[in-house]
Amino acid sequence: MDKNQTTGFLLLSALLVGYMFFFQPETPLEEPTQTQETTAPVVEGQTENQTFQTAQVESDSVLMQKFGVFGSVMNGTSKEVAIENESVKITFDTKGGHVTDVLLKTYQTYDKQPLHLVDPAHYKVEEKIPTQYGVIDINTLKYTANVSIAGDKVEMIAKTAEGNVLIKRTYSLEGEDSYVVDYDLDLSGVQPFIQGQDISYVWHQDMKAVEKDMKTSRQKTTVNYFTKKDDFDYLSMTSTSKEEEAIQEPLAWVSAKQKFFNVALITDQQFNRANLISDYNEDNTEIVKTVDIAFQIPLNTLQAANLRYYFGPNDYRVCEAVTTGFEDNVYLGWAWTTPLSKYIFIPIFEFLEEFELGYGLIIFIMVVLVKSVLYPLTFNSYKSMAKMRLLKPEMDELKEKYGDDQMKIQQETMSLYRKVGANPLSGCIPMLAQMPFFVALYNFFPNALQLRGQSFLWADDLSTYDSILDLPFSIPAYGDHVSLFTLLWAVSMLGYTYFQNQSQVQSNPQMQMVSYISPVFFLFFFNSFAAGLTYYYFVSNCITIVQQIASKKFVNEEKIRAVMEENKKKNANKKAGGFAARLDEAMKAQQKAQQENKKKNK
Repeated sequence: MDKNQTTGFLLLSALLVGYMFFFQPETPLEEPTQTQETTAPVVEGQTENQTFQTAQVESDSVLMQKFGVFGSVMNGTSKEVAIENESVKITFDTKGGHVTDVLLKTYQTYDKQPLHLVDPAHYKVEEKIPTQYGVIDINTLKYTANVSIAGDKVEMIAKTAEGNVLIKRTYSLEGEDSYVVDYDLDLSGVQPFIQGQDISYVWHQDMKAVEKDMKTSRQKTTVNYFTKKDDFDYLSMTSTSKEEEAIQEPLAWVSAKQKFFNVALITDQQFNRANLISDYNEDNTEIVKTVDIAFQIPLNTLQAANLRYYFGPNDYRVCEAVTTGFEDNVYLGWAWTTPLSKYIFIPIFEFLEEFELGYGLIIFIMVVLVKSVLYPLTFNSYKSMAKMRLLKPEMDELKEKYGDDQMKIQQETMSLYRKVGANPLSGCIPMLAQMPFFVALYNFFPNALQLRGQSFLWADDLSTYDSILDLPFSIPAYGDHVSLFTLLWAVSMLGYTYFQNQSQVQSNPQMQMVSYISPVFFLFFFNSFAAGLTYYYFVSNCITIVQQIASKKFVNEEKIRAVMEENKKKNANKKAGGFAARLDEAMKAQQKAQQENKKKNK
């Protein structure tokens, strides 16, 4: 070897040693993990570790040439770290620095398995930033993790071999039993290289089946969102095809919501240009629905973003404390009935829970309370039906007297009602007044998280259907099981219909037949309803029958007849006024027009 070769060799060796010294991979703070195997040949005189380091340096060198400072944090091994409190355990991966798994500690799946709301196989998030080196997904970089002593906070730091911090991501649980994770993203270390003001956030999640009834679960699974103008909306839950919507308004939060749980991202600023998708495969019995959510997150002047995750149950009180409008993840029905649930049923339900009575007894007490409050309306309805029943002989006389002249019969009937002080609608109005309560409870019980997993009598879970017999086949519109609470409800409904028909004026026999067939029809409709709801309806019907029997004892028909006769004498020569007078005039005008038409046609 001549002098020039020797000098060149020494210079190359010095350059290689210097390069390895200044750009060697940073030693992470965590315990070392097993490295990936390399196929680089081992040169004589080198150890396997030295060979790996050389290959790693060459790889980093190529990446740094292509991606600049980001290239130095693209190579790395995967290690899991976790933060937790009494309610939740959240796992992160140092390769990516983001959430990979969420375990809800106080809940289980319907088959008593640990409930992982998020897991690596079904949850993927991209957070892309535009840089002078191209678009970089910060969820593919390597980080070192620093977990707090309390175990409720972790810092994910991406930094160069020289120790310069590029990206810092801090995740911290808000409290000992909180489901909220504060997420602070600091990109100030790469600020000179960022070419834009937004992070492109792309969220894909396969919503796993955690409830027994797949059909109902799909009907309750969707993407909810809340705008900066305080407007709540969602993708169609019952659609049988792919749902997609581009949202032009800035959003305050967005959630992937199932029947009893949801995963959400919340901001104090805004999410822009959101695109939301939900879809499902009918044949896939493991995945309820798949959601894809994408939007832009604005960065502030310090190239940072302050966000919050929610991984938890659709509990009204818990969600109410998270942020504005977040309680709307708990579906309580239409806007005109929601106040009943918010201000009456939920407080009563929570009050009764304090006595630890068991949810079957709590539902029974709620039935008694609601029926007691509504009983004055029921009683007035029964009195009105008694009046109509007493007037039936006179109404039959009018029909016999005027024959086919329906206009005259109607006119004389209204005159009779006016004289005796009866109102044919007074029996319907009390029933209509009870409808908001009926509808509110129809939505309250199936969505009450407290009933999930709670057993009563033969029902092992009041939040879904009870089954006393699992059929080896499925009956169209009915299902593959037999719900006993639904059967009891149908029987009680037939009993209620019988007593109702006994107290009413005899109507068209065909209408009576329809009233008896209806419970059989609804038997198919209710078979897959939540046991808590069908149990409520069964008890409600039983109490209604008792109230009808009691009302019949308390209503003195002879006294009502005497009052009507007195009114008839008093109003014998009294002319109708107001609306009744206008209605009477309209009927007379219509009758006159009919008579003139008959003359013209002769």
